[in-house]
Amino acid sequence: MNKVVKLALICNQIDKDGNDVDYKDIYKILWDLQYQTRNIKNKSIQYCWEYSNFSSDYYKENHEYPKEKDILSYTLSGFVNDKFKTGNELYSANCSTTVRAVCGEFKNSESDFRKGNKSIISYKTNQPLDLHNKSIKLESVNGIFYIYLKLLNRGGVKKYNFKNSEIKFKIYVRDNSTKVILQRCLDDTYKISASKLLYNQKKKQWMLNLVYSFDNDVNNNLDKEKILGVDLGIHYPICASVYGDYSRLTIDGGEIENFRRKVEARKISLLKQGKNCGDGRIGHGIATRNLPVYKIEDKIARFRDTANHKYSRTLIEYAVKNNCGTIQMEDLTGVTNESNRFLKNWSYYDLQTKIEYKAKEAGIEVVYIKPRYTSQRCSKCGFIDKNNRPVQARFSCLKCGYSENADYNASQNISIKDIDKIIDKEKEK
Repeated sequence: MNKVVKLALICNQIDKDGNDVDYKDIYKILWDLQYQTRNIKNKSIQYCWEYSNFSSDYYKENHEYPKEKDILSYTLSGFVNDKFKTGNELYSANCSTTVRAVCGEFKNSESDFRKGNKSIISYKTNQPLDLHNKSIKLESVNGIFYIYLKLLNRGGVKKYNFKNSEIKFKIYVRDNSTKVILQRCLDDTYKISASKLLYNQKKKQWMLNLVYSFDNDVNNNLDKEKILGVDLGIHYPICASVYGDYSRLTIDGGEIENFRRKVEARKISLLKQGKNCGDGRIGHGIATRNLPVYKIEDKIARFRDTANHKYSRTLIEYAVKNNCGTIQMEDLTGVTNESNRFLKNWSYYDLQTKIEYKAKEAGIEVVYIKPRYTSQRCSKCGFIDKNNRPVQARFSCLKCGYSENADYNASQNISIKDIDKIIDKEKEK
Protein backbone atom coordinates (compact mmCIF):
# COMPACT_ATOMS: atom_id res chain seq x y z
CA MET A 1 0.00 0.00 0.00
CA ASN A 2 1.47 3.36 -1.08
CA LYS A 3 0.38 6.69 0.37
CA VAL A 4 1.56 10.30 0.13
CA VAL A 5 2.06 12.97 2.78
CA LYS A 6 2.62 16.60 1.73
CA LEU A 7 5.43 18.32 3.64
CA ALA A 8 6.34 22.00 3.74
CA LEU A 9 10.11 22.44 3.74
CA ILE A 10 12.21 25.10 5.47
CA CYS A 11 15.78 25.58 4.23
CA ASN A 12 18.44 24.48 6.72
CA GLN A 13 21.51 24.11 4.50
CA ILE A 14 25.14 25.02 5.22
CA ASP A 15 27.99 25.24 2.72
CA LYS A 16 31.38 23.49 2.77
CA ASP A 17 32.76 26.17 5.09
CA GLY A 18 29.95 25.77 7.63
CA ASN A 19 28.09 28.96 6.68
CA ASP A 20 24.30 29.10 6.47
CA VAL A 21 22.97 29.17 2.91
CA ASP A 22 20.18 31.68 2.32
CA TYR A 23 16.90 30.05 1.33
CA LYS A 24 16.75 32.31 -1.77
CA ASP A 25 19.99 30.75 -3.01
CA ILE A 26 18.58 27.25 -2.40
CA TYR A 27 15.44 28.19 -4.31
CA LYS A 28 17.56 29.36 -7.24
CA ILE A 29 19.34 26.00 -7.25
CA LEU A 30 16.04 24.11 -7.17
CA TRP A 31 14.61 26.22 -10.00
CA ASP A 32 17.74 25.54 -12.03
CA LEU A 33 17.35 21.79 -11.41
CA GLN A 34 13.68 22.12 -12.34
CA TYR A 35 14.66 23.76 -15.64
CA GLN A 36 17.16 20.97 -16.32
CA THR A 37 14.53 18.36 -15.48
CA ARG A 38 12.12 19.87 -17.97
CA ASN A 39 14.79 19.83 -20.71
CA ILE A 40 15.68 16.22 -19.92
CA LYS A 41 12.03 15.20 -20.12
CA ASN A 42 11.43 16.88 -23.47
CA LYS A 43 14.68 15.54 -24.95
CA SER A 44 13.76 12.06 -23.68
CA ILE A 45 10.47 12.29 -25.57
CA GLN A 46 12.42 13.21 -28.72
CA TYR A 47 14.66 10.15 -28.36
CA CYS A 48 11.63 7.92 -27.75
CA TRP A 49 9.87 9.33 -30.81
CA GLU A 50 12.95 8.82 -33.01
CA TYR A 51 13.22 5.19 -31.88
CA SER A 52 9.48 4.71 -32.45
CA ASN A 53 9.87 5.92 -36.04
CA PHE A 54 12.87 3.64 -36.55
CA SER A 55 10.90 0.72 -35.09
CA SER A 56 7.98 1.42 -37.42
CA ASP A 57 10.23 1.50 -40.51
CA TYR A 58 11.99 -1.66 -39.32
CA TYR A 59 8.63 -3.45 -39.10
CA LYS A 60 7.71 -2.48 -42.66
CA GLU A 61 10.93 -4.03 -43.97
CA ASN A 62 11.20 -7.10 -41.70
CA HIS A 63 7.57 -7.76 -40.64
CA GLU A 64 8.59 -7.78 -37.02
CA TYR A 65 9.56 -5.15 -34.47
CA PRO A 66 13.20 -4.88 -33.40
CA LYS A 67 14.33 -5.85 -29.92
CA GLU A 68 15.61 -2.83 -28.03
CA LYS A 69 18.71 -4.53 -26.66
CA ASP A 70 19.72 -5.80 -30.12
CA ILE A 71 19.59 -2.29 -31.56
CA LEU A 72 20.51 -0.05 -28.61
CA SER A 73 22.52 -2.46 -26.42
CA TYR A 74 20.18 -1.25 -23.62
CA THR A 75 16.51 -1.00 -22.89
CA LEU A 76 15.10 2.21 -24.39
CA SER A 77 15.06 3.96 -21.00
CA GLY A 78 18.65 2.85 -20.35
CA PHE A 79 19.74 4.15 -23.74
CA VAL A 80 18.04 7.50 -23.18
CA ASN A 81 19.38 7.80 -19.64
CA ASP A 82 22.91 7.29 -20.96
CA LYS A 83 22.48 10.51 -22.95
CA PHE A 84 22.21 12.54 -19.74
CA LYS A 85 25.21 11.30 -17.78
CA THR A 86 26.77 14.70 -18.42
CA GLY A 87 25.43 18.16 -19.16
CA ASN A 88 23.31 18.57 -16.04
CA GLU A 89 23.66 18.81 -12.25
CA LEU A 90 20.95 16.32 -11.24
CA TYR A 91 21.82 13.49 -8.86
CA SER A 92 22.19 10.46 -11.14
CA ALA A 93 19.58 8.24 -9.44
CA ASN A 94 16.99 11.03 -9.63
CA CYS A 95 17.79 11.68 -13.29
CA SER A 96 17.39 7.98 -14.02
CA THR A 97 14.02 7.94 -12.22
CA THR A 98 12.84 10.86 -14.37
CA VAL A 99 13.94 9.24 -17.63
CA ARG A 100 12.31 5.90 -16.78
CA ALA A 101 9.04 7.65 -15.96
CA VAL A 102 9.06 9.60 -19.24
CA CYS A 103 9.87 6.53 -21.34
CA GLY A 104 7.12 4.59 -19.58
CA GLU A 105 4.64 7.40 -20.22
CA PHE A 106 5.63 7.50 -23.88
CA LYS A 107 5.21 3.74 -24.35
CA ASN A 108 1.80 3.78 -22.68
CA SER A 109 0.56 6.40 -25.16
CA GLU A 110 2.63 5.49 -28.22
CA SER A 111 -0.28 3.90 -30.06
CA ASP A 112 -2.47 6.97 -29.47
CA PHE A 113 0.32 9.25 -30.74
CA ARG A 114 0.56 7.31 -33.98
CA LYS A 115 -3.22 7.22 -34.49
CA GLY A 116 -3.47 10.94 -33.85
CA ASN A 117 -5.67 10.49 -30.79
CA LYS A 118 -3.13 12.30 -28.61
CA SER A 119 -0.56 15.01 -29.13
CA ILE A 120 3.08 14.19 -28.45
CA ILE A 121 3.87 14.91 -24.80
CA SER A 122 5.44 18.30 -24.15
CA TYR A 123 6.54 19.12 -20.62
CA LYS A 124 5.96 22.69 -19.53
CA THR A 125 7.35 24.80 -16.67
CA ASN A 126 7.06 23.97 -12.97
CA GLN A 127 8.02 20.32 -13.36
CA PRO A 128 8.45 18.35 -10.11
CA LEU A 129 11.90 17.03 -9.24
CA ASP A 130 11.86 13.23 -9.10
CA LEU A 131 13.54 11.70 -6.05
CA HIS A 132 14.82 8.14 -5.94
CA ASN A 133 14.03 6.52 -2.59
CA LYS A 134 17.75 6.20 -1.83
CA SER A 135 18.16 9.96 -2.24
CA ILE A 136 15.89 10.65 0.78
CA LYS A 137 17.06 10.47 4.40
CA LEU A 138 15.04 11.41 7.50
CA GLU A 139 16.39 12.56 10.84
CA SER A 140 14.87 13.66 14.14
CA VAL A 141 16.72 15.92 16.60
CA ASN A 142 15.04 16.96 19.85
CA GLY A 143 11.62 16.29 18.38
CA ILE A 144 12.29 18.31 15.20
CA PHE A 145 12.28 16.44 11.88
CA TYR A 146 14.86 17.13 9.19
CA ILE A 147 15.15 15.65 5.73
CA TYR A 148 18.25 15.32 3.54
CA LEU A 149 17.62 15.20 -0.20
CA LYS A 150 20.36 14.12 -2.57
CA LEU A 151 19.78 16.50 -5.46
CA LEU A 152 23.21 17.28 -6.94
CA ASN A 153 25.81 15.29 -8.84
CA ARG A 154 29.54 15.92 -8.38
CA GLY A 155 29.50 18.87 -10.74
CA GLY A 156 26.66 20.47 -8.80
CA VAL A 157 28.34 19.91 -5.44
CA LYS A 158 31.49 21.63 -6.71
CA LYS A 159 29.58 24.47 -8.36
CA TYR A 160 27.61 25.40 -5.23
CA ASN A 161 30.44 24.79 -2.73
CA PHE A 162 28.55 22.13 -0.74
CA LYS A 163 30.05 19.29 1.30
CA ASN A 164 28.12 16.64 -0.58
CA SER A 165 25.11 16.08 -2.83
CA GLU A 166 22.56 16.49 -0.01
CA ILE A 167 20.52 19.60 0.72
CA LYS A 168 19.09 19.77 4.22
CA PHE A 169 15.59 20.99 5.08
CA LYS A 170 13.63 21.29 8.29
CA ILE A 171 10.12 19.86 7.98
CA TYR A 172 7.18 21.96 9.06
CA VAL A 173 4.98 19.45 10.92
CA ARG A 174 1.45 20.84 10.87
CA ASP A 175 -0.40 18.13 12.80
CA ASN A 176 0.05 15.01 14.90
CA SER A 177 -0.86 12.60 12.08
CA THR A 178 2.05 13.94 9.98
CA LYS A 179 4.34 13.52 12.98
CA VAL A 180 3.23 9.89 13.39
CA ILE A 181 3.86 9.18 9.69
CA LEU A 182 7.36 10.67 9.84
CA GLN A 183 8.19 8.74 12.99
CA ARG A 184 7.07 5.48 11.39
CA CYS A 185 9.21 6.26 8.33
CA LEU A 186 12.12 6.94 10.66
CA ASP A 187 11.82 3.61 12.50
CA ASP A 188 11.22 1.66 9.26
CA THR A 189 7.60 0.75 10.05
CA TYR A 190 6.90 2.56 6.80
CA LYS A 191 9.27 2.37 3.82
CA ILE A 192 10.04 5.56 1.91
CA SER A 193 9.46 5.23 -1.83
CA ALA A 194 10.32 7.39 -4.85
CA SER A 195 8.87 10.85 -4.19
CA LYS A 196 8.57 14.30 -5.76
CA LEU A 197 9.78 17.78 -4.83
CA LEU A 198 7.65 20.54 -6.32
CA TYR A 199 7.17 24.27 -6.10
CA ASN A 200 3.82 25.59 -4.84
CA GLN A 201 3.35 28.82 -6.78
CA LYS A 202 0.51 30.04 -4.58
CA LYS A 203 2.43 29.62 -1.35
CA LYS A 204 5.78 30.50 -2.92
CA GLN A 205 7.29 27.46 -1.23
CA TRP A 206 8.91 24.16 -2.13
CA MET A 207 6.91 21.14 -0.96
CA LEU A 208 7.80 17.46 -0.74
CA ASN A 209 5.27 14.83 -1.73
CA LEU A 210 6.76 12.04 0.37
CA VAL A 211 5.58 8.61 -0.75
CA TYR A 212 5.66 5.83 1.82
CA SER A 213 4.52 2.23 1.75
CA PHE A 214 3.48 -0.39 4.27
CA ASP A 215 2.01 -3.88 4.39
CA ASN A 216 -1.74 -3.69 4.60
CA ASP A 217 -3.65 -5.99 6.92
CA VAL A 218 -6.97 -6.22 5.12
CA ASN A 219 -10.13 -7.77 6.47
CA ASN A 220 -10.60 -10.88 4.32
CA ASN A 221 -13.81 -11.88 6.09
CA LEU A 222 -15.94 -9.15 4.51
CA ASP A 223 -18.80 -10.33 2.30
CA LYS A 224 -18.13 -9.19 -1.28
CA GLU A 225 -21.77 -9.85 -2.17
CA LYS A 226 -22.97 -7.44 0.51
CA ILE A 227 -23.07 -4.03 -1.15
CA LEU A 228 -23.16 -0.68 0.62
CA GLY A 229 -24.85 1.82 -1.68
CA VAL A 230 -23.49 5.35 -1.28
CA ASP A 231 -25.41 8.39 -2.50
CA LEU A 232 -23.56 11.72 -2.56
CA GLY A 233 -26.02 14.57 -2.32
CA ILE A 234 -26.66 18.12 -1.20
CA HIS A 235 -28.75 17.71 1.95
CA TYR A 236 -26.62 14.73 3.00
CA PRO A 237 -23.05 14.70 1.59
CA ILE A 238 -23.19 10.95 2.27
CA CYS A 239 -26.19 8.70 2.66
CA ALA A 240 -25.34 4.98 2.67
CA SER A 241 -27.34 1.82 3.18
CA VAL A 242 -27.47 -1.90 2.45
CA TYR A 243 -30.45 -2.97 0.35
CA GLY A 244 -33.41 -3.91 2.53
CA ASP A 245 -31.91 -2.42 5.70
CA TYR A 246 -33.83 0.40 7.28
CA SER A 247 -30.66 1.47 9.17
CA ARG A 248 -28.46 3.90 7.28
CA LEU A 249 -25.44 6.18 7.58
CA THR A 250 -26.27 9.85 7.01
CA ILE A 251 -23.82 12.72 7.26
CA ASP A 252 -25.61 16.03 7.48
CA GLY A 253 -24.59 18.78 5.06
CA GLY A 254 -25.09 21.62 7.53
CA GLU A 255 -21.37 21.88 8.21
CA ILE A 256 -20.65 22.35 4.50
CA GLU A 257 -23.49 24.82 3.94
CA ASN A 258 -22.51 27.00 6.92
CA PHE A 259 -18.90 27.04 5.75
CA ARG A 260 -19.98 27.83 2.16
CA ARG A 261 -22.04 30.84 3.26
CA LYS A 262 -19.24 32.25 5.40
CA VAL A 263 -16.62 31.77 2.69
CA GLU A 264 -18.68 33.25 -0.13
CA ALA A 265 -19.66 36.24 1.99
CA ARG A 266 -16.02 36.78 2.92
CA LYS A 267 -14.86 36.49 -0.70
CA ILE A 268 -17.41 39.08 -1.86
CA SER A 269 -16.33 41.40 0.93
CA LEU A 270 -12.62 41.06 0.07
CA LEU A 271 -13.22 41.60 -3.64
CA LYS A 272 -15.09 44.82 -2.86
CA GLN A 273 -12.30 45.94 -0.54
CA GLY A 274 -9.78 45.34 -3.34
CA LYS A 275 -11.13 48.39 -5.18
CA ASN A 276 -10.17 50.61 -2.25
CA CYS A 277 -7.18 48.72 -0.86
CA GLY A 278 -4.16 50.30 0.83
CA ASP A 279 -0.77 51.17 -0.64
CA GLY A 280 0.60 47.71 0.04
CA ARG A 281 -1.77 46.17 -2.48
CA ILE A 282 -1.79 48.94 -5.10
CA GLY A 283 0.43 48.93 -8.16
CA HIS A 284 1.42 45.27 -8.00
CA GLY A 285 -1.17 43.79 -10.32
CA ILE A 286 -4.34 41.81 -9.83
CA ALA A 287 -2.55 38.92 -8.10
CA THR A 288 -1.42 41.15 -5.22
CA ARG A 289 -4.77 42.91 -5.02
CA ASN A 290 -6.57 39.58 -4.74
CA LEU A 291 -4.03 37.92 -2.43
CA PRO A 292 -6.52 37.75 0.50
CA VAL A 293 -9.00 36.01 -1.82
CA TYR A 294 -6.37 33.43 -2.76
CA LYS A 295 -5.78 32.79 0.94
CA ILE A 296 -9.50 32.10 1.26
CA GLU A 297 -9.12 29.48 -1.49
CA ASP A 298 -6.40 27.79 0.59
CA LYS A 299 -8.77 27.81 3.56
CA ILE A 300 -11.43 26.09 1.43
CA ALA A 301 -8.92 23.45 0.34
CA ARG A 302 -7.90 22.73 3.94
CA PHE A 303 -11.52 22.50 5.07
CA ARG A 304 -12.39 20.18 2.20
CA ASP A 305 -9.42 17.95 2.90
CA THR A 306 -10.19 17.68 6.62
CA ALA A 307 -13.95 17.18 6.16
CA ASN A 308 -13.59 14.58 3.42
CA HIS A 309 -11.04 12.61 5.43
CA LYS A 310 -13.52 12.58 8.30
CA TYR A 311 -16.52 11.64 6.12
CA SER A 312 -14.67 8.90 4.20
CA ARG A 313 -13.27 7.39 7.41
CA THR A 314 -16.78 7.28 8.91
CA LEU A 315 -18.14 5.57 5.79
CA ILE A 316 -15.45 2.86 5.75
CA GLU A 317 -15.97 2.17 9.46
CA TYR A 318 -19.71 1.78 8.79
CA ALA A 319 -19.01 -0.61 5.88
CA VAL A 320 -16.71 -2.79 7.99
CA LYS A 321 -19.16 -2.78 10.90
CA ASN A 322 -21.87 -4.06 8.54
CA ASN A 323 -19.54 -6.64 6.91
CA CYS A 324 -19.83 -5.01 3.47
CA GLY A 325 -17.11 -6.16 1.08
CA THR A 326 -18.27 -3.84 -1.70
CA ILE A 327 -19.07 -0.14 -1.86
CA GLN A 328 -21.08 1.03 -4.83
CA MET A 329 -21.23 4.67 -5.93
CA GLU A 330 -22.34 6.66 -8.94
CA ASP A 331 -19.64 7.71 -11.39
CA LEU A 332 -19.93 11.49 -11.09
CA THR A 333 -17.26 12.32 -13.66
CA GLY A 334 -18.38 15.30 -15.69
CA VAL A 335 -21.03 16.57 -13.28
CA THR A 336 -21.86 20.09 -14.48
CA ASN A 337 -24.85 21.20 -12.43
CA GLU A 338 -24.09 24.92 -12.09
CA SER A 339 -26.47 25.42 -9.19
CA ASN A 340 -24.43 22.93 -7.16
CA ARG A 341 -21.03 24.27 -8.25
CA PHE A 342 -19.69 24.76 -4.72
CA LEU A 343 -20.55 21.22 -3.64
CA LYS A 344 -19.34 19.79 -6.96
CA ASN A 345 -15.98 21.54 -6.83
CA TRP A 346 -15.23 20.75 -3.24
CA SER A 347 -16.81 17.37 -2.74
CA TYR A 348 -17.35 14.73 -5.35
CA TYR A 349 -13.99 13.84 -6.85
CA ASP A 350 -11.98 14.48 -3.70
CA LEU A 351 -14.42 12.62 -1.46
CA GLN A 352 -14.69 9.62 -3.80
CA THR A 353 -10.90 9.48 -4.08
CA LYS A 354 -10.53 9.35 -0.31
CA ILE A 355 -13.28 6.72 -0.02
CA GLU A 356 -11.56 4.64 -2.69
CA TYR A 357 -8.11 4.48 -1.10
CA LYS A 358 -9.47 3.99 2.42
CA ALA A 359 -11.66 1.17 1.08
CA LYS A 360 -8.61 -0.44 -0.50
CA GLU A 361 -6.82 -0.31 2.85
CA ALA A 362 -9.76 -2.13 4.45
CA GLY A 363 -10.01 -4.75 1.68
CA ILE A 364 -13.27 -3.32 0.31
CA GLU A 365 -13.93 -3.21 -3.43
CA VAL A 366 -15.30 0.03 -4.91
CA VAL A 367 -17.65 -0.21 -7.90
CA TYR A 368 -18.92 2.73 -9.95
CA ILE A 369 -22.26 2.72 -11.77
CA LYS A 370 -23.90 5.05 -14.30
CA PRO A 371 -25.60 7.94 -12.49
CA ARG A 372 -28.94 7.69 -14.28
CA TYR A 373 -32.40 7.56 -12.70
CA THR A 374 -31.24 6.24 -9.30
CA SER A 375 -32.87 9.27 -7.68
CA GLN A 376 -36.10 8.87 -9.70
CA ARG A 377 -36.48 5.10 -9.31
CA CYS A 378 -38.56 3.57 -6.55
CA SER A 379 -36.34 1.15 -4.64
CA LYS A 380 -39.43 -0.93 -3.72
CA CYS A 381 -41.29 -1.42 -7.02
CA GLY A 382 -38.81 -0.14 -9.62
CA PHE A 383 -41.11 2.53 -11.07
CA ILE A 384 -39.16 5.43 -12.63
CA ASP A 385 -40.59 8.92 -12.95
CA LYS A 386 -39.10 12.36 -12.33
CA ASN A 387 -42.31 13.32 -10.51
CA ASN A 388 -41.53 10.70 -7.85
CA ARG A 389 -39.63 13.52 -6.15
CA PRO A 390 -42.18 16.26 -5.41
CA VAL A 391 -39.50 18.13 -3.44
CA GLN A 392 -35.70 17.79 -3.37
CA ALA A 393 -35.52 15.97 -0.04
CA ARG A 394 -38.53 13.66 -0.37
CA PHE A 395 -39.27 10.61 -2.52
CA SER A 396 -42.91 9.52 -3.04
CA CYS A 397 -43.60 6.78 -5.59
CA LEU A 398 -46.56 7.61 -7.83
CA LYS A 399 -47.19 3.92 -8.48
CA CYS A 400 -46.92 2.07 -5.13
CA GLY A 401 -47.06 5.02 -2.73
CA TYR A 402 -43.71 4.26 -1.06
CA SER A 403 -42.46 7.42 0.66
CA GLU A 404 -39.00 8.00 2.15
CA ASN A 405 -36.08 10.38 2.32
CA ALA A 406 -34.87 10.89 -1.26
CA ASP A 407 -31.19 10.29 -0.49
CA TYR A 408 -31.95 7.06 1.37
CA ASN A 409 -34.10 5.81 -1.51
CA ALA A 410 -31.27 6.59 -3.95
CA SER A 411 -28.74 4.75 -1.74
CA GLN A 412 -31.07 1.73 -1.70
CA ASN A 413 -31.10 1.69 -5.50
CA ILE A 414 -27.33 2.14 -5.67
CA SER A 415 -26.85 -0.81 -3.29
CA ILE A 416 -28.36 -3.22 -5.86
CA LYS A 417 -25.83 -5.17 -7.92
CA ASP A 418 -25.78 -4.10 -11.60
CA ILE A 419 -28.47 -1.50 -10.91
CA ASP A 420 -27.49 0.57 -13.96
CA LYS A 421 -28.11 -2.44 -16.22
CA ILE A 422 -31.40 -3.14 -14.45
CA ILE A 423 -32.49 0.47 -14.99
CA ASP A 424 -31.56 0.30 -18.69
CA LYS A 425 -33.83 -2.74 -19.10
CA GLU A 426 -36.64 -1.07 -17.15
CA LYS A 427 -36.40 2.04 -19.36
CA GLU A 428 -36.58 -0.12 -22.50
CA LYS A 429 -39.94 -1.46 -21.32
